[in-house]
Amino acid sequence: MSDIFTEVDEGVRQEKLASWWSRWRPFIYGAVAVLVGSVAINEFIVKPQAAASRAARALELENAVKALEDGRYEEAEAAFKAIVDGGSKLAPLAANYLAQTQLEGRGDAAAAADTLAAIGGTEGGPYERLALLKSAYFRADTLTMSELEATLGALVNEDTALGALARELIAAKAFADGDNARARTEYSRLKFDAAAPAGVVQRAEIALDAIPLPPETAPVTTAPETAPAEEPQETGQ
Repeated sequence: MSDIFTEVDEGVRQEKLASWWSRWRPFIYGAVAVLVGSVAINEFIVKPQAAASRAARALELENAVKALEDGRYEEAEAAFKAIVDGGSKLAPLAANYLAQTQLEGRGDAAAAADTLAAIGGTEGGPYERLALLKSAYFRADTLTMSELEATLGALVNEDTALGALARELIAAKAFADGDNARARTEYSRLKFDAAAPAGVVQRAEIALDAIPLPPETAPVTTAPETAPAEEPQETGQ
C-alpha cells in the first residue's frame, strides 16, 4: 500500500515539475541565450576590436617616434598631438614626446612646457609625473620658490627616482636664489638619499664642494702669532 502512495506522490511531483518547466522554459532558454551571446560577443568581437585598436595606436606612436628621430618634426608633432588629443593610455607618453618635438623642432620651450603641464600630475602614472617634473624644469627660472614647490606638490616627498629629481630641482632653485644654507641642506639630503639615482648623488657631491659654507659654520682661520721684533741692544763704546 505504501508503494502505491509513493508512486502517486512521485507522479504528482513529476506533473508539477512538468508544469513548472513548461511555464518557465522560454525564459530560461532566453537567459541562457543572452549569457552565451554576451560571452561570445566579448570574446570574439569586443576583445579583438580592443586589441586591434591598441595595436593601431601603438603603431601610430612608433611611427611618430621614428619621424622625430629622422628629424621630420612637423609630421612627428602632428602625430603626437593626435595621440594626445585622443586621450588614450598612450597620451601621457605621447605628450612627453610632443614636448620634445616642440623644443627640438621649433625651439619653443613655452609650448613644450604647456604641453607637459596639461598632461602632468602627481595622481597619474609615471609618465604623468615625469611630465610634471619636466614642466617644472622648464619654468623654474620664472617661478618663485613657493610657486615651484606648489607646482611639484607631493612629488618632492616621493621615495622614488622622480622624487629625488624633484628635490634636486628645489636645491638648484635655492642656490640660484642665493639661499646657500637651504641649498646645502637639500644637497646634503640628496647625497644620502637611497632613492636618488647615481647621477643625482654625484651632482649633489659636486654642488656641496662648490657652494660655500654659511659664515657661522665656516672654519675660522687666524693668522699665526708673530714674536715681537727684538730691539737692537746698545753697545758701549
